[in-house]
Amino acid sequence: MEFLLTRIRTMLGDTRISAVTKDSEEPISLTDWLDTFLGKDTHGAITVIDLSLVPNEIIHLVTAVISRVTFEALQRYRKMNGKPLPTVMVAEEAHTFIKRYKEESESQSVSDVCCKVFEKIAREGRKFGLGLVVSSQRPSELSPTVLSQCNTFLLHRISNDRDQEQVHRLVPDNMRGLLRELPSLPSRHAILLGWASELPVLVRMKELSEEQRPQSDDPDFWDVWSNSTGEPREVNWQPIVEEWQNRD
Repeated sequence: MEFLLTRIRTMLGDTRISAVTKDSEEPISLTDWLDTFLGKDTHGAITVIDLSLVPNEIIHLVTAVISRVTFEALQRYRKMNGKPLPTVMVAEEAHTFIKRYKEESESQSVSDVCCKVFEKIAREGRKFGLGLVVSSQRPSELSPTVLSQCNTFLLHRISNDRDQEQVHRLVPDNMRGLLRELPSLPSRHAILLGWASELPVLVRMKELSEEQRPQSDDPDFWDVWSNSTGEPREVNWQPIVEEWQNRD
C-alpha cells in the first residue's frame, strides 16, 4: 500500500501532467467541450487535437477519454433525436493509440484500454454516425479488430516486410498482384481499393502549396551545420524554457 501511495504522490507532483491532475482555474463544462470539439447547429467543427507534447504516461488515457466522450455523445444524440449526427474521427499515427495487444494477457495496460475504445468505435460507430479514418505507417502494429472493420484502403509506399504481409491479408486474393507495386510507388502516389472505388486504382495526391504543407520535411543537417542555407539558426533556450515551464 505504501508503494502505491508513493506512486500516487509522485504523479500528483508531476508538473508535466498537472493539467490533468489539478483543478483548473478556468474549468470547462461538458457542454462547452462538445460545442467546441463537435460543433453547434450553425456550423460543424474541424478540430485538430495536438497530442505531440503530451507525456507518454498519460497520452493513452487522454486519447481514450476523448474518444469515449465523443462516441458516447453521438450515441446519446441519436437516442434523443432519433437520427445520427455524421462525424468522422481521424487517428494520425494510429499505431500509437490503436496498438495490437495480446488477448490472453492477464493484466491490461492503459494502452490496451485505449485500443479497446477504438475497437468499439470501429465495430459500432457507424450506426451512431461516427466514422473512423486510421492513418499509420506501420499497419502490422495495428489492432486486427480495427483493420477488419475498414472498408476502404489508401495504400502508399510500404517497404517493410511485416507491413506488406499485413496488407496482403486485408485484400482479396485476386488483388494481391497489384500490391507488388507498393515498395516502388513514387511519392504522393497510392493505390485506392475497397468501397470507395469499384476497381483498384492508382491515384496521385494533390500537391499543396508551400504555406499549406505540414512541417514534415527531412532536416537539412549538413546545410544548417555548414551555414549554407541562408537561414542561420539562432539558439536562445531561455524563452523556450519559460514557455515550457509556464505551459506545465
